[in-house]
Amino acid sequence: MIEVKGVRKWIQNGSRRVEILKGIDISIPSGQFVAIVGASGSGKSTLLGLLAGLDTPSEGEIILDGTPIHNLEEEALATVRGHKLGFVFQSYQLIPTLTALENVLLPFELNLPGNGIPQARKLLEQVGLGERMDHYPVQLSGGEQQRVALARAFIVEPPIVMADEPTGNLDSVNGQKVLELLLSRNSQAGTTLVLVTHDPQVAALAHRKIVLRDGLVVEDILQEPAQAELAIGGHN
Repeated sequence: MIEVKGVRKWIQNGSRRVEILKGIDISIPSGQFVAIVGASGSGKSTLLGLLAGLDTPSEGEIILDGTPIHNLEEEALATVRGHKLGFVFQSYQLIPTLTALENVLLPFELNLPGNGIPQARKLLEQVGLGERMDHYPVQLSGGEQQRVALARAFIVEPPIVMADEPTGNLDSVNGQKVLELLLSRNSQAGTTLVLVTHDPQVAALAHRKIVLRDGLVVEDILQEPAQAELAIGGHN
C-alpha cells in the first residue's frame, strides 16, 4: 500500500544543509496499523508529511497505493490525496467559518460526485457529535474538534488514514475515544493506518512499530495481535 525507497529530506540554511531524513526504506502492506515513534526532532512528523504528499522528498521515491507521488504536480497530487488518503492533524485544521457538518463534507464535495450529506451525518453520529453538527469549531471542545477531524478523514472512505499525534492535545477520555475510532476503522474497513505518536501505550496498539532516531529507522518491529489486545486493555 505504501512504498518508501531511499527517501531523504534536507533543508538548506544558507551554506549549511540540515539533514532531517537520511535514507528511509519502508514497505507497508494493505490493512496494517503502523506506529511511527521517536524523540522530538527524530524526523517522524516530516516522514508522515512526505507519505501524505504534504511535502516532497529531496531524494528518493514514495509510492502510494500504486501511484508514485514524489514527483507529481500539485493538482495531480491533490487528486491522489483526495481519493486515497485521510489525514488527521494534531492541531485539527478545521475551517473556522464552516460548521462541523460542512467541515466533514468538504473532502467529499471536492473529490466525489453525488450527495455526501447522509454519509457526513452518519460519521458525526458515529463519533458522538450528532447533536453538534451545526456548531462551528470555536463552539467545540478540543476533543470534539479532533473527532470532527476524524470524521472528515473518513468521509471519502480512503484506503489509507494517517494521523499526526492524534491524541497529543487530548485528555485521556477523549484520547481513548479517538484511538477506538481509528482502531475500528482499521479492523472493520481494513484501512491502512499510519500514526505518529510519542505515547508508548498508543504505539503498543499497532501491528508494527517503526522507531526513528536522527533521521534513520533504528527499529522496525512487528507486534503480535495478542500484544495489541493486551495494550488496548491496559489503556482503558
